[in-house]
Order: sequence, then C-alpha cells, then structure tokens
Amino acid sequence: MVWKNLLAATAATLLAAEPANALKGSRDPLLPRKQYARAVDRSEATQSAARNLKRQYIPANATNIKTINTPTGAQIRYKEPGNEGVCETTPGVNSYSGYIDLAPDVHSFFWFFESRQDPANDPITLWLNGGPGSDSLIGLFQELGPCRITENLTSTINPWSWNNVSNVLFLSQPVGVGFSYQDQEVGSLNPYTGGFLNASQANVTGRYPTLEPEEGGSIDTTDLAAMAAWETIQGFLSGLPQLAADVGTEKVFNLWTESYGGHYGPAFYHYFYEQNEKIKNATMPGYRLRMDTLGIGNGIIDEAIQAEYYPEYAVNNTYGIKVYNDTVYDYARFATFMVGGCYSQIQTCRASASYVRGGLIDDDQTITEAAVRQLDVASICSEAQAMCRDNV
Repeated sequence: MVWKNLLAATAATLLAAEPANALKGSRDPLLPRKQYARAVDRSEATQSAARNLKRQYIPANATNIKTINTPTGAQIRYKEPGNEGVCETTPGVNSYSGYIDLAPDVHSFFWFFESRQDPANDPITLWLNGGPGSDSLIGLFQELGPCRITENLTSTINPWSWNNVSNVLFLSQPVGVGFSYQDQEVGSLNPYTGGFLNASQANVTGRYPTLEPEEGGSIDTTDLAAMAAWETIQGFLSGLPQLAADVGTEKVFNLWTESYGGHYGPAFYHYFYEQNEKIKNATMPGYRLRMDTLGIGNGIIDEAIQAEYYPEYAVNNTYGIKVYNDTVYDYARFATFMVGGCYSQIQTCRASASYVRGGLIDDDQTITEAAVRQLDVASICSEAQAMCRDNV
C-alpha cells in the first residue's frame, strides 16, 4: 500500500536518532523490569558494527529531533510532522510523532494529534489496532485518523477524523510491532518470505527495527501487552506538559480498539484500572487516568461462537447490505462446519494450546511431551486462522 512507503520515509530519520545516553542504566519503579546492562552492551555493540558498514547503507542522520526527559525516567524523541506538511495540517492544530524510550531496549513509536476543537478540555483517546500485532497506524491512515494518503504519497485532510472532538494517541504496540523496536539493524526485508536480511546478505539501504525474543524482547500474551502499554502511556503522560502544554495531563481517558481488541480492550482496561487504584491509594507512583469509555469495534471475543455468524451477518444485517451472493454464502456456511473446516480447526487450536499450557514441565522439572508439542501450536492456530479468514 502507498501509505507504507510514506510511513517508511517518515520513520527512517526517527529510527536513525539514537536514544540519549541519559537512559543508560536508568531504572525507575514505573519502568519495565528488564536487563538494562545487557541491553546497553548489545546496543553499543550494534552501533559499533553499524558504523563499520558502508556509508551508503545508512540513512542520513535525523535532524530537528526534539527530546524530552520525563519525570518518570522515560525519554520522548519527537518531531512535529504537521509543521512539515505531513498529515494533520489544519491551522493551529498540533501533532507530534516519535519514540517513547522507556529503557535502552524499549522504544515505542507514537503519533499524537491534538483535538481540532478544544485540546485543553477534550479527552485523550488511545487507539489500538488488533492483530495481535497490527500496527495502529493502519487505523490512523485508513480509518479514523486526521489524514489519508494519496497515490502520489502526499496526505490529504480527513474531515471526519476522531480528533475533531478528542486528542488522539496512536501507539505501535507491543514492541516489535510497526516502528517500535528493541534494536536497529541495517538491511532489508525479503519480499517473498518477509524475513530480515542483514547488510551482509543484501545490497540494500534501510534501517529496520529488530526484536530479539531470546533476549527478553518478546511480549507474547495479552496480559504482558497490557503491562507494556501502561508503562508506555505513563511515560507519555509524564512528558505531555512539556510536549503539548495546552493539553495537560488531567484528562478524561478513552480506549478504543478493534478486531483482536476484543481481547486487548478488556485486558488493558482491567489492568489500567488496577494500576489507577494503586495510584489512588498511594501504594505506587504514577499518573492517574480519568477512565471513561472502552470501545470495541468488530471485536474477536470468542471465535468459536462468532465464526458461524460471519456468513449470516454478510447477508442479513441492519445496513441492508448483501456482501456476497447465495452461492458464496452456501460455501461459507459449508466451510464453517465441514470436517477440517473453520470450527473444527478452532477447536483443535484451543485443545493444543490448553494441553501445552497445562504440562510443559512435570514434577521432576523435566521437559514433557507437551513442551515438544509447543512448537506445533503456533502453526496449528495459524492454519486455523487462515482457514477461517479465507473461507468463511
């Protein structure tokens, strides 16, 4: 899609901007419990290796990057794209895009748009796409954001943007999604497999965000994603008075999400509420959210229940739209309930995941058969997802 090219161009200089040395070794009660020393050593080694690469492989250094060191120990690196004619160009409406650096190996990409109406009094709305692993910039450019991307890679104003009535924050979360990263590496993506090729494997230019699951970079549960999102929001809010003084931090807070947001939304909102109560009771420091609305659009709550109704809704809905003809409808119904079909594969996925979770290690602390099968669960569930998506 054309907007991906614009995103790459927008983020390239931000990715090239290294986090300030002030983050090295910093540790705050609000920040994730990570192995900071190991991360710093790896970061420095990567930067040293990158400097030894041919100059033409590395994008030009970022310019005009502004930096905020927040009271929570986070750092915010940002630019103001609207001032350069990118996306939100409504006169008098500010926008900020960049990174919230929680630690030397936690860099979350954000794009924040002030309300077109009354940024001082309007709420803050956090938008999260689903997936899991879908970048919230999809929502920004294709759904509710202030602009649309044109075929010639410029942007045009969206008059129906949600920032007509609210300040809106888009996060690429968790780390490893979109432009959020642990580390950076020069190279390219294999157009056929999607795999990363480092500079020694491909004669290309480009700096890409990387994730190292074996070194603690993987966030692989919804609950962990909620914890990471809370830390990111706390880092953002603590710097908001410096970033956008006209917005302030004492704001009504809304969380809107879609698709896998059927899982994200309740889990995130519940965790945020628990942390809010701790702040309220003075048992932990932080910025309390004035939590208001949780919104979920077309959310995946329980796929085993919802799947059979996808074909029904396609032909019988409150909009009077018949998405496909009777032949396609009949096939979708058949694909849902046939042997090896959508519903059957959902049950296989669930059974496999439950079996693995229940018996990875036995009483003697030795690896069990379930641990071996764990490698198969991801492929089983991915196959189920593909079956339902492509046929129902």
